[in-house]
Amino acid sequence: MKAIAALALLLCSATAAALEFAPASTNDDIDNPHKGYMLWGTTWAQGVADNHYGASIYHVYVPWRELETADQVFDWAGFEQRHLQPILADDPKATFVLRLVADYPDSVGTGLSFHYTGGQPERDYPLFLEQPPLNIAGFDYTSCDGDGPGRTPDWNAPAFATQAVQLVQALAQRYDADPRITAIQVGLLGLWGEWHQSGCDARAPGNAIKVAVRDAYTQAFATARLQTRYARSPDVVGADFAFHEDYFPSFTANCIYGFPLCDASGDWSLEYGLANVVPAARQNWRLNPVSGESPTASQQNTWTGDTDDVITVLRNYHFSFLGPAGKHEQPGFATPLARIERALGYDLSVDRFVLGEPVAQGASLPWRLELANRGSAPVYHATQARLELLDAGNMVRATTPLAITLDTAEPGASSTWRGRLQWSGLAGGVYTVRLVIADAVAGRPGIVLQNSPRDAGAAGVRLGSITLTAGAGDRIFADAFSLF
Repeated sequence: MKAIAALALLLCSATAAALEFAPASTNDDIDNPHKGYMLWGTTWAQGVADNHYGASIYHVYVPWRELETADQVFDWAGFEQRHLQPILADDPKATFVLRLVADYPDSVGTGLSFHYTGGQPERDYPLFLEQPPLNIAGFDYTSCDGDGPGRTPDWNAPAFATQAVQLVQALAQRYDADPRITAIQVGLLGLWGEWHQSGCDARAPGNAIKVAVRDAYTQAFATARLQTRYARSPDVVGADFAFHEDYFPSFTANCIYGFPLCDASGDWSLEYGLANVVPAARQNWRLNPVSGESPTASQQNTWTGDTDDVITVLRNYHFSFLGPAGKHEQPGFATPLARIERALGYDLSVDRFVLGEPVAQGASLPWRLELANRGSAPVYHATQARLELLDAGNMVRATTPLAITLDTAEPGASSTWRGRLQWSGLAGGVYTVRLVIADAVAGRPGIVLQNSPRDAGAAGVRLGSITLTAGAGDRIFADAFSLF
């Protein structure tokens, strides 16, 4: 019995040996990647928009006419030079939301046709579609419910479907794994790539072409996050697309908040579509980001005049970013817009980091990380967490990756990850432990955590200090740490 008691005491002692770090949480205004505000980037080179609130996401339409200069001949370098590089020159940490478009009403008045050559500036798709051997018909219109002029292709022509699928596949080959991409919007069809031809409904894309393009995006993109405009059928049936709500907050939620122009009586409303048309898509935010914009002055004024209700809707529908149209285009609203930005997307902080001890050279140390997400959505882009040891001169002496997957960090909750690490080849002594959440691609911005003390430029939080001993120490029953 004495032997058993001694063994139990020894086991209890082993399981209790741990270092705990609980850095102070903060509530700072942090500009983190792939969340927050989005700016109009399509015509950036023609005149830079003001960036009043630290936006780093840019919405860029991709006119089919500019991109595919002949059948299966793509001018990627030219497109990027005209549209992406001017933005990156002003904001090297910029990320992009791209949307293919073949019919943008009033392309001339909006500046979309600025780079077009060869006449017909309201035609946003390449001329070869109308020429032999494809012979896809095109139709001019003056107005579709007040939007126009423009020229629309015959969306429902069999030859159009073939060309559209090839275009989506080419876009995926180019941008699916690009770390600069915040999201790809499932565009191309209809006015503004929104899959409708409102006001010219006889020319609208039918279900067959919608299914073909929907499936092309689903099959071609494996990494980039995907959004579509409406929670409709067949647009999102069988696909995990999330949504870009471009009449926020009027067509977002049920009309219980007093938002101007609110109408939740049909599938133009996000809530109506999720409740009545494609209920399975309500959970699509877990895989792809939700976003929205506010084109009218009355909608924009809700951001500052009814901030509490706006934030409630953002959280309920798990929004990650807002724009390009919105109140963030105007200066002077720092306080309410900072509150909205904190609610958008993820907002991560370390609750606790626990490390087994004694911390010794060559020891296999169990660790546990508890991370809170006070935001509205998960982290959708790939990251790499690492633990760093800094010496007295703040030089990094050791780096150890931590296997955590932030896309499972539920908003409004804390998540826990466990593992083991080992340090070797270091001099004994006192080191500072720093946690860093880096982008999976070197050179791209990492995630700044809502903790202090933080290191400027390192996107890391200092957890505390440890004393590393030279020997492995007595690690009997180390694998039985019940604490982990």
